[in-house]
Amino acid sequence: MKIRVSVKDIVELVYGSGDLISEGSLFKRAEEGTKIHQLYQADYQANDEAESYIDYEEITEDYTLNISGRIDGVLKRNGQIVIEEIKSTTKELSTLDETVTPAHLAQAKFYAYFYMLKNKKRKIKVRLTYIHVNYLNIKTEKYLKHLDFDYTFSDLRNFFTETIVIYLDWIKTIDQHEESRNVSIEGLTFPFESYRTGQRELMAACYKTILKNDILYAIAPTGVGKTIATVFSALKAINSSEQKIFYLTAKNSGKKVALDTVSLLIDKGLIIKTIEITSKDHICVSDDRNCEECPLAAGYFERIFGAIKDIYHNHSLFTKELITEYAEKHMVCPFEFSLDLSYYADIIICDYNYAFCPLTHLTRYFDESEYLPILLCDEAHNLVARSKDMYSAKISKINILYLVKLLRENNTSFPRIVGSLVSQFEEFDQLLGEAEYQVIEKNTSFIDNVHRLFKRIDEFLTDEKNIINRSEIVKIMLDLLRFNKISDFFDDDFIFSLERVKDDLVVNISCLDASKFILKTIEEKTIGSILFSATLHPLHYYKQMLTKNVGNQVEIESPFNQHHLKLITLASVSTRYKDRPQSIEKICDTIRILGNSKKGNYIVFFPSYQYLQMVYQELEKKNYDFDFIVQKSDFTLEDREDVINLFKQNDKTQIGLFVMGGVFAEGIDYIGDMLSGVIIVGTGLPMVGGYNNVVKDHFDQHFGSGFDFAYTYPGFSKVVQAVGRVIRSESDYGVAILIDDRFASLKYQRLYPREWSHMIFIKDLYQLSEEINDFWDLRKE
Repeated sequence: MKIRVSVKDIVELVYGSGDLISEGSLFKRAEEGTKIHQLYQADYQANDEAESYIDYEEITEDYTLNISGRIDGVLKRNGQIVIEEIKSTTKELSTLDETVTPAHLAQAKFYAYFYMLKNKKRKIKVRLTYIHVNYLNIKTEKYLKHLDFDYTFSDLRNFFTETIVIYLDWIKTIDQHEESRNVSIEGLTFPFESYRTGQRELMAACYKTILKNDILYAIAPTGVGKTIATVFSALKAINSSEQKIFYLTAKNSGKKVALDTVSLLIDKGLIIKTIEITSKDHICVSDDRNCEECPLAAGYFERIFGAIKDIYHNHSLFTKELITEYAEKHMVCPFEFSLDLSYYADIIICDYNYAFCPLTHLTRYFDESEYLPILLCDEAHNLVARSKDMYSAKISKINILYLVKLLRENNTSFPRIVGSLVSQFEEFDQLLGEAEYQVIEKNTSFIDNVHRLFKRIDEFLTDEKNIINRSEIVKIMLDLLRFNKISDFFDDDFIFSLERVKDDLVVNISCLDASKFILKTIEEKTIGSILFSATLHPLHYYKQMLTKNVGNQVEIESPFNQHHLKLITLASVSTRYKDRPQSIEKICDTIRILGNSKKGNYIVFFPSYQYLQMVYQELEKKNYDFDFIVQKSDFTLEDREDVINLFKQNDKTQIGLFVMGGVFAEGIDYIGDMLSGVIIVGTGLPMVGGYNNVVKDHFDQHFGSGFDFAYTYPGFSKVVQAVGRVIRSESDYGVAILIDDRFASLKYQRLYPREWSHMIFIKDLYQLSEEINDFWDLRKE
């Protein structure tokens, strides 16, 4: 078997040592490291070689290893060859020797051994050079430390052999798993006795798409079994060790469904390693996320290989809970542990960010060419808004002023940079005047100041140890980093804007269309991508906004009897903003009629909290015998679970007043009697004005359909999601009422999913009551 691997990957795995550092510091050190190398190498002599590529092929009984790397320096000194490895550092040079980070010297020894083989040398000198970051400011010998070593060919051959034995022992473990995995996939049969309606069609389309390295959009209604269909098809398409399945989702509920699906397949004989990656905020055990002072970060690289081997040998499903348990056992950071462990997983279940976000995507999979990702993008309708957010950033005046306060607490201030930023905010404030939102020209001076402030803050955090409120400073620093990085992408698909948010002034870089970035990732970094959802309506909108209309499509028929859902449009009501006060009474009457038609649980979805409160205030005056559950804007995940538990009770009619597109509108299966019906108030249009009007103008210029791209289609997606809460299994029955005259228009009827073909349109409440009561009477019969 042939293996291509870098010297660095081998030695860091076998001889790993050192501490984790924070995101900001990591970015800075990578940038500094490159500059320091270049600055130092600029003084090389004429016959010296910098960044010299070298490779070597080692043939063993089972493997052919192609190992490569770049030698920082090949020097000619006094008739001798010196192999130099350069490392930048923030540590005191007096504390450093070859034992502090063994991988550094090991890397140099590998290079020296390869050089000796190619040039038939019997002896060689190795130099490990540490350069303090201050070398960038003052180029002096006091910021350099050279560690010199003399080796014979025999010395380095023995060292190389010992290292490769350890490395290949681990590789054999991986290969044995992959061999067992492939055999199990070949023999794996579908885990259910029969296929659901449309399921085989979906599986065939997914399988062919992956084999052809193509893109597929799949409209798969609830009940098709899209998770098992896509995962099973992707597994059957795997044909090389470099392939990994990425199951991408926007919500934790989506992760759970994927994990349960893989667990089911494991029970049926599948041998697979699967990992759930959880965001740092939700898995970090430190309250302030201060990596520099965290005991799990100190010495992380000395312990991580042992932790990986331990969990890998003993488990197949690496859930958040299991990762946390093993991280505690081996005293390693659970978040970084999950990322390192993912290299040895076959299926990676994670958020969209880890594939598409320019700041948080997993570099090894989506920047390099070592792996071949297969993407399964669940609930892909969410990716439009999420992708634009990934390429957007903002800086808040309040946060900058808070940063000033935090710095003063630590007896520092950076007055020139901060003062310049504050002055620019004041200029922006005057420019904005009484308006709440305004697009302006890209302000490069502001961006430059943000960049300079980020660098100064990062230097401060690196140099100082006892910092008051370090975690608060880090949060703002990361906002500065994001703003700076996103500014690099700025083009015609971006805007620079000012926005007044309550008492704050915010400067935004907003992405209007991220499709070229999503398409670039998919076409250049993956070998097949399936984007699936029940709500990709209208499909041309999602194809355009995600992959510039590139990709094939399949629409699967719903497996549920459409007549299990009574679908009604009340077309005599306008919920437009100006008409909302006049709509309240009819909405209350509709709630009364639906709630009295059958004891059960119902949800009324509103386009905004304000509209919800207007109706709720009127409902409180009524003497309806219902329990109302009202969603608040500050609901936590715990509040969400409490409400879901209430919906599991059926001793009295309960009516939830929720917001469209919120935590109760997606990712929840209201099975059986948990939900008997929904009312959708309005077309779900986003708030008119500001950013959304800019989006409208942008797409008017590109497609002539600006209003639809900015308002109609995003709103309709929320409507379809809300209706989809009612029927979650083939035995469910329920009612869905759409309130707004626009739903009866030809424009909206053209958007309807084909399973909505039985929609009826009515204008009076008497007919509404008759239709609903007749529907429930038929169920009794």
